[in-house]
Amino acid sequence: MRLRLQGAKLNKAKKGELRCAPPTGYVYDPEGKLVLDPDEGVVAAIQLVFQQFRVLGTAFKVMRYFCSNQIPFPRRRWGPGHIGTLRWGPANLSRITAILRNPTYTGTYVYGRRRSLNVIENGQVTKVKTQLLPQQEWKVIIHNAHEAYISWSEYESNCEQLRRNRAISLSDECPGIPREGFALLQGLVICGKCGRRMSPRYYGTGGYRVAYECNQARKQDGRMGVCWSVSGAAIDTAVETHVLEVFTDEELDISLAVLSELENQAHEADKTWQLRLERVRYEADRAFRQYDATEPENRLVARTLERRWNEKLQQLAELEEEYQKAQQAQRLELTQVQRQQILQLANDIPTIWNASSTTSQERKEILGLLIKQVAITPIDTPERSTRIQILWHTEAISELIATRPTNADKYRTPKEVIQLIEQLVPGRTDTEIALELNRRGLLNTTGRPFTKKGVAWLRWKYGLGKPLSDPVIAKSGVSLEGYYSTSALAEKLGVGIHTIYYWRDKGIIQAFQETDRSPWWYVVTPEVLETLRHKIRRVPVKSE
Repeated sequence: MRLRLQGAKLNKAKKGELRCAPPTGYVYDPEGKLVLDPDEGVVAAIQLVFQQFRVLGTAFKVMRYFCSNQIPFPRRRWGPGHIGTLRWGPANLSRITAILRNPTYTGTYVYGRRRSLNVIENGQVTKVKTQLLPQQEWKVIIHNAHEAYISWSEYESNCEQLRRNRAISLSDECPGIPREGFALLQGLVICGKCGRRMSPRYYGTGGYRVAYECNQARKQDGRMGVCWSVSGAAIDTAVETHVLEVFTDEELDISLAVLSELENQAHEADKTWQLRLERVRYEADRAFRQYDATEPENRLVARTLERRWNEKLQQLAELEEEYQKAQQAQRLELTQVQRQQILQLANDIPTIWNASSTTSQERKEILGLLIKQVAITPIDTPERSTRIQILWHTEAISELIATRPTNADKYRTPKEVIQLIEQLVPGRTDTEIALELNRRGLLNTTGRPFTKKGVAWLRWKYGLGKPLSDPVIAKSGVSLEGYYSTSALAEKLGVGIHTIYYWRDKGIIQAFQETDRSPWWYVVTPEVLETLRHKIRRVPVKSE
């Protein structure tokens, strides 16, 4: 008997005559046909879901859009006692996802999308589990059965986008949605050696340093080790530079498209508010008509209807106030100045890309719209480097080469910096050398400014001695630059070294040390020498 009943249901479904509870946005007309909901507010809300998903790309962002803009979401209840009752409430993620995955909104009649499985524990059926079936296993598919919200191709595109939005999976190779990490090519990189997807690995303080690692074989069959890994800084920089050059060279004219999209969003948001206001005004007018039609003598009924009328008027006043605030906060209408700013920014993609307000996640979304995959392959000869092959969504391929230094090369000070330090050594202290390097915008191998200790270590490592710090040279008296040592100046003036110390401490004579605990050197010009001799003549000679 059960099989006969199921067979009858299937035969009726094959004709498109088996009626089920319609999804939100559809109702049955008196003839039993599925038509669009007669409430324009319901239809506008469902259309807004699909429109925002085209723009935002994730169901969560669509749900957040409804909640942040305080847009209520409709739902018709078809259970016992609630045949077609319309309720409005906040949107949630499960409702948005269910609408995006439902093929009914394409005008297609579908039967057999799910099947029930009995869960048996200890020989008894404890619960019934519902399982979604793939499209090729659906029992009935009848296209153009009723009016549609979207096309079938857009529905398939939405399902594919939802599949890609899932976390990265080894089974279906989903790239996943862009995350907050610093890896620019997250979800796009594949290994040029084995063809598996490479994962970003963050390290360093705050995770600001990234490496791309091919470790999927270990996750699949338990092999130890990784295929290979590479630092991501050079690769991300090469891809970023190439993409920005493409934008600049091609001079993409996307200004009008951006402006049109913003205006469409503003128009749809305003349309939603107008429908909400129209609904509340109708309810207030209806409450007034009910109150006005009541006999004045029937005060029991009149007081109740008057209270309902006042409540509807209060709801209308509150909604109008919220609408005014939303207009000011969201700027539903674009001014002429804003239009010009959008046109300028849309033509200057590098400015938008490098802006401090642009997050890593937004940069990844921009790349995802342009790039399908990025294959990287190590090259060891003649020079260590990485071959980068970019597969664009247009099926075009670009090839780049990025440097791949070893750890020793990565932390080796460039020759240009060593040569500059060698030029700055004579006549300068380590502190002065560090300040000069920092003034020229140079950084050490860890990406930080140079310090006194860092300069001293580099001089020691590369044998960049400071002649004025050598005591042997100080004993010779006068340096090649014409500076006097303490003993040499004392001998020249015929005074003791403590007199020289006194003049140095009082600032009478200019002196310096190249490094700590190194000899003092004095800058003696003819004018300074004459001043010192004058001071010596003023000192009275003791009588014997």
